[in-house]
Amino acid sequence: MFEPMVAGPNVEPGRYAARRPSFAGLRAAAGFLLASLPLAIFWLAVLAGPLLIGAFLATAWIVVVGPVLAALSWTGRPRRQTFIHGLMLISAPLTSLSMRGAQAERRRIAGSLGYRVPSPYRRAPRGPTLDRARAVDSAPWRDLAYLLLLVPVGATEFASTVAAFVFLVGTATLPAWLFVAFPEGAPLWLEVRIDTLPEALVVAVVALPLSVLAGVLLVTGLSRAHVALGWALLGPSRRARLADRVEELTESRSRVLAATLSERRKIERDLHDGAQQRLVTLAMELGIAREKMTDDPADARKHVEEAHDEAKRALAELRELVRGIHPAVLSDRGLDAALSALSDRCPVPVEVEVEFEERPPEAVETTAYFVVAEALTNVTKHSGASEARVAVRRVPGDRLVVEVVDDGRGGVDPEAGTGLLGLADRLAALDGRLFVESPSGGPTRVRADLPLGVPDGTARRTP
Repeated sequence: MFEPMVAGPNVEPGRYAARRPSFAGLRAAAGFLLASLPLAIFWLAVLAGPLLIGAFLATAWIVVVGPVLAALSWTGRPRRQTFIHGLMLISAPLTSLSMRGAQAERRRIAGSLGYRVPSPYRRAPRGPTLDRARAVDSAPWRDLAYLLLLVPVGATEFASTVAAFVFLVGTATLPAWLFVAFPEGAPLWLEVRIDTLPEALVVAVVALPLSVLAGVLLVTGLSRAHVALGWALLGPSRRARLADRVEELTESRSRVLAATLSERRKIERDLHDGAQQRLVTLAMELGIAREKMTDDPADARKHVEEAHDEAKRALAELRELVRGIHPAVLSDRGLDAALSALSDRCPVPVEVEVEFEERPPEAVETTAYFVVAEALTNVTKHSGASEARVAVRRVPGDRLVVEVVDDGRGGVDPEAGTGLLGLADRLAALDGRLFVESPSGGPTRVRADLPLGVPDGTARRTP
């Protein structure tokens, strides 16, 4: 499965696709549903003591201390924070246990059902109990609500799963027990009765696939309903997601700004050390040729030829520098032609497939190009691949997906280099995401997911 390097798509984080339907996945889901009730009873037993003690102490705090603090508030010194902090300190043991139980449930949902429910805590509460108590957050109370609701929910899931299993076993063994339970035959419908062995076999053969289908649908539906409950109570709230998004965009903007300044310094250095020096040499050669034009035409001609060669080298360096900033073919002919030109210059054979007729917004188009350029550079330098494939396509949700796959040795660590991290920052600035899958031994798959609805309004059609 792809591992995202950064957050920031328009879809809600953590709602990844579940495991592909399979017998192992169905068995894991059924085990998850059966285990919910015992775990619910366990957490209820763990939380019962702190819950009762906390309710008693909170009531005493409100009754005894509340009026005193209310009276002191008339002195002009507000005591509201003291009152609230006292209640939160009383509830600290309960909320601490709730957070531990909720974290265990998140791991259980991810391990058994294949859904990752992200933690709602932007930073894990640490430090003394008093400091944790002062961290005002609704997440611990939502965790507690989940663990308490797990009792009726777990009972329903346990009973439904057992009923589905009993129904399946009963249908499969219908001929064996039917005449033991109904010696004179069992009524099937109105006047129809099952009173012979062939009739029982026919009913079992017809009912068995239906019972299997009903059981699969029941287990699948209950597991997805449980995931929805976990997402609603164990996942981050909308406010927390927005806060995380703001923080992420602030950090990515800082990294993009730093990368931009670094790129500008690199361009200045390349111009100073490369093209500028060649132009200086060109001017010197032309100056010498001008001085010797009348006295030594042959030597002057030689200097003119050297100046001409130097001018061609300077033009080649400038062309390469401009291509690194923004290739002209991308602006003139679009992403398909630019990627084809990029693949032609790559030493590794590259197959390019672009399934996108209209030109995307300019920012998206440029970012997609540099994603492929960086990925192919890594393929050439580090992968040892014999071939690579580039695919660009539009997916539902009005998003553009760019995928680069090679058959190299794999083992890419996105955090080890600056190239992929820079791409991740560039994508995050457009509300996109970078995914890297590179097991040891290959293949390596780099995928960029970009929204097409960027606000710059630069969507164009290829001329």
